[in-house]
Amino acid sequence: MGFFSKYFGKRSIQSGVVELPTTLRATGEALPADPAIPVKMEANEVSFSSSRSADPVNGAVRALQHWRHSEEYQLILLYFTSPTAIGSLPRSYNWQEILGESLELAIRRLITDGGLREVTETKWRILHGRGASELKELCRSSRLRVSGTKEQLAERLTELDPTGCSLGTQETLLICSDEAVHFIALHRHALEAARGDLRELWGLFSWSEFLAEKEMLTRRSAQKGFSRPSGDDVKWSLLNKRVLEHTSERNLGLVRNIYYAMAGFLERRDKWEQALQMFLLVCAYDLNGSSNYGRISTDMLKEFPPFDLRFSSLAPAVVAEMQTIMEKVPLTLIEVSHMFRVTTAKTAFPSPPEQSWSILALALEGKIDLNQQPECFMEIRDRMSNNREHRNQH
Repeated sequence: MGFFSKYFGKRSIQSGVVELPTTLRATGEALPADPAIPVKMEANEVSFSSSRSADPVNGAVRALQHWRHSEEYQLILLYFTSPTAIGSLPRSYNWQEILGESLELAIRRLITDGGLREVTETKWRILHGRGASELKELCRSSRLRVSGTKEQLAERLTELDPTGCSLGTQETLLICSDEAVHFIALHRHALEAARGDLRELWGLFSWSEFLAEKEMLTRRSAQKGFSRPSGDDVKWSLLNKRVLEHTSERNLGLVRNIYYAMAGFLERRDKWEQALQMFLLVCAYDLNGSSNYGRISTDMLKEFPPFDLRFSSLAPAVVAEMQTIMEKVPLTLIEVSHMFRVTTAKTAFPSPPEQSWSILALALEGKIDLNQQPECFMEIRDRMSNNREHRNQH
């Protein structure tokens, strides 16, 4: 049995229910669970192996040189599907840590291994870094036609500057080789998901943690007869571990944020119903006023509880994303109501699920305008408090 089947199971996939990694009491105490059971993409989806692995003896990192077997190098290729200068790549990522070498060295490796080639055509050098309006102005000032695409405009400008020495960029432009273009076309969706992970997840754990987790999961897979873990398996395992860590520390607002990251992870892989379940959990945490007070004493918990209905809220972007998923699948409000109750059943929120759902349902129907802030938050808190008072009276 693979990781995906073990984590979701056929019944869970059909019913749309994700087996959550932990049970949370109102005090913030978590019951133990196995955080290392990650999501596995179906067998017909592309699974990329990491280009590097941690040396179990001295922790050194070994770099493999072949981009065809390296997700990290394939992510670089995504930036060169059209002629691009090296300086145009985002510098916010720690490429040295991700690749095990500098970005410049990795680019040279991709050229040597046939993943990238230099662009010599003059029109691309003229086109680089210019918008349509600037190209039209250059054509107009030179009495050239200004109609057509940007490529056509740049082609006309080559009549004025055949070598590109005057109008063209002096930076080196690179583009994917024909083989790399074909590879990306076959695997673009999986690669775009991985690029989204690079943007959204690498602030939650480091690359060294990723490598260590992959080594651990690989050993565990071999012992149990499972297939080797994919990069997705490792990321999901680390996200589950973050949930347990933040839960044990009573930082429930951070738990909420990890569930939000999990929802995005699943969305990028078109797992819409599972993503919706994560968003439902996010809303449950928001409606119950999750907080980040950390490991405080029992006496302090009375004054600063992990959940505080005085801070009940709903995030407009989360509710909008849920509405989109409900239309895409599609799912009715009744079906989502059932999903909400099942998904939140293992977490002991201070408010019962029917109370939270009644408010979330109003928001999903547009009967609570979440763009009217702070009025909408006051309405949500009044409804949560009134429902609880009414329940206590009976």
